[in-house]
Amino acid sequence: MAEPSKSERAFAVLRRDILDARLAPGAALTISSLEQRYDLGWTPLREALSRLETERLVTFSPNRGYRVAGATAAEMEDLQKARATVETALLREAIRLGDDPWEQRLVAAHHSFRQTQPLRVRMPEAELSRWEQKHEAFHKALLSGSPSIWLARFADQISDQLHRHHRNLVIARLLDSPDVVQEERHSAILKRASNIEHHTMLMEAALARDEDRALALLAEHVGFTLHAFEELTPLNPTAPPSR
Repeated sequence: MAEPSKSERAFAVLRRDILDARLAPGAALTISSLEQRYDLGWTPLREALSRLETERLVTFSPNRGYRVAGATAAEMEDLQKARATVETALLREAIRLGDDPWEQRLVAAHHSFRQTQPLRVRMPEAELSRWEQKHEAFHKALLSGSPSIWLARFADQISDQLHRHHRNLVIARLLDSPDVVQEERHSAILKRASNIEHHTMLMEAALARDEDRALALLAEHVGFTLHAFEELTPLNPTAPPSR
């Protein structure tokens, strides 16, 4: 397999660091600073920034240059509404049209996800990343029974943006929270929002082809994140610093 070009590598590392909140919303993205940070040249970085702008991960203005796109509670709520709309359509099709390989993918993804620990305060970065990867894989498998290419593409775009908002508005602060008194309460909120039990019920309803129950569980699941955010908003008076 051919090595990725410098432009592809620049796009991949910048995109990863924006999605994982290592580059904070509103952070300036000057070519000189990025050259030092990533050891990449002007041309691949400029091309990467242009591509990231089309994904709404980066903004550009003549006076301010390139910056990481903002992350707000209002936008996260809008993304959750979009997620509910798109994933409802995908799940309905998956339940109606999903075949044996879809069922096998879903069961395998659930088994793998079950091996992870639920979210908690001051969770190690590697453990958090593993949870996020397995969680995303479960939801991809759940929806993969649908044949719709465009709906799946929209779901991926929404998922990436939600990942970035979760990291910036909730996770980044909770992972490093020095408030030991509140740690148990905050961990309980995160655990409730990330528990395997609800995913298990969602899988079982889908495999049973119980469309009404599966869609109701999906709507409830989408609401978990917003409920957790509402309980944790006092932690987020401002955007978190670059990690």
